[in-house]
Amino acid sequence: MTDLRPDSRSDTRDRLIDVTARLFAEAGYHGTTTRRIAQEADLNEVTVFRHFGSKDALIREALRVVARERRPLLDVAAPDPIAELNRWALACFTHFYDHRNLIRRMMGEMVERPEIAPGLCEDTNEEFFQLHRYLEALKQRGQARADVRTEAAAGMLIGALLSNALWRDLLPNMPPPEENVRLYVELMLRAVGADRRNVARPGKRAGTAR
Repeated sequence: MTDLRPDSRSDTRDRLIDVTARLFAEAGYHGTTTRRIAQEADLNEVTVFRHFGSKDALIREALRVVARERRPLLDVAAPDPIAELNRWALACFTHFYDHRNLIRRMMGEMVERPEIAPGLCEDTNEEFFQLHRYLEALKQRGQARADVRTEAAAGMLIGALLSNALWRDLLPNMPPPEENVRLYVELMLRAVGADRRNVARPGKRAGTAR
């Protein structure tokens, strides 16, 4: 039964978005029909169109919401930058891992339906820009090499975290996530010329490449 009271509209939208994201991860675009969405959400199919207008609009909104929910935040002012990077990188890995089926499905559907590509890009771009800003702050404080390309370093770490999250359950002999994440962060810090000694002493300038 569909509740059309005004105070139920937000709950109904949220329910439709949650169900749509789950179904899309399980069955892809073609398997995520408005009839099935309505059945899973225990709503009338007319309600789907009343709230979103079309299946495509609902799927795009569901992917956008999932991409933005509970994003880990990187604290530029953290007293221990290396510990903060490790904490944040593990949180990013967990976010990607929790949504791995949806991300895989989106990657598989992008060729046929390029309109969903922005949803996948949004799922990593926020982390990329956070990390890029963080590394730029380290550079400005003399805690990373002045000549380092921080966007390349940020892309390297985000790519490693995403790949590990997507394929971990298919490669059962991989080291624990905490170990992988720590090594990825260590490699990135080496690449930008940052180590615990110069990060802990902001006044000491990191060396530049010869």
